[in-house]
Amino acid sequence: MTEQTLRPEPGPGFTVFPLRFTRDPKALIAFLRTLGMAPAITAGDDGFGDLVAGAGRVMVHSVQGAESGAAHGDTDLCLAVPDADRAARDLADAGIEATIWDESYGRQGRLDGPAGEGVSLNEHQSDLYGYQGHDPSAGDHRLAVTAVVMSEDFGRDAAWFARLGFVADDAADHEDAGDHEGAGDQWWRELRGPGRAGTIGLHRPVPEDRRTRPTGEEFGDCLQVRLGFSTTEALDALAERLTAAGHPARLVEGDRARSVRVTDPDGLTVEIHPRAAR
Repeated sequence: MTEQTLRPEPGPGFTVFPLRFTRDPKALIAFLRTLGMAPAITAGDDGFGDLVAGAGRVMVHSVQGAESGAAHGDTDLCLAVPDADRAARDLADAGIEATIWDESYGRQGRLDGPAGEGVSLNEHQSDLYGYQGHDPSAGDHRLAVTAVVMSEDFGRDAAWFARLGFVADDAADHEDAGDHEGAGDQWWRELRGPGRAGTIGLHRPVPEDRRTRPTGEEFGDCLQVRLGFSTTEALDALAERLTAAGHPARLVEGDRARSVRVTDPDGLTVEIHPRAAR
């Protein structure tokens, strides 16, 4: 492969949009707001939230209202787009199959992911359908959402996400990009989308394996991710702020990287890594 292979191609504006199913949407939404996310759309019964960070979004859905058999803590890999039909056409040109259909709240779709698993596609809502709209501009510009994908093959997965515009920071200038990996190490590869798109993090599946969940015969299996973040906020200040808000957090000083680790209201570990300014 040449270095041109890694350059993001013009596309319909994919945004990282992990979907978390939870028994307590209100608590999870409050936690995400403490991190720095701002609500764009919520439900009056606190059963749903669409929240925005400086880059990337997160969807929170009550597991009690899920029709696809989701369990508490499941996190689907979703991507948001302004126009689902245009996205499908652009994806077809890139050799990625997408199926689009109508839901009660708008257009939705499914992509075939790097290993054939499902990746959901959600069109931005233009009609609130009774939900409550909010001004999302209060989202912390320092914070970015990361969808962490367990990957046993960095080259395959990085090449697939590059076709959607998510690449390693130095990938376009990397002289030896034959493996599509770019900067990083054998355990982690960060792929950043353009503008406010958010980040895909590729993580070697040790001890956790790549996982999907069945959503029914019509929609197939959906790729599961871990919810993570990166920020330009000082990590020690972030850890202190989270702890003061009732979410005990600790600063982890690793051999290769620093991070803040905190347990979210669903009982899952969330890691927040330093984010280099572009």
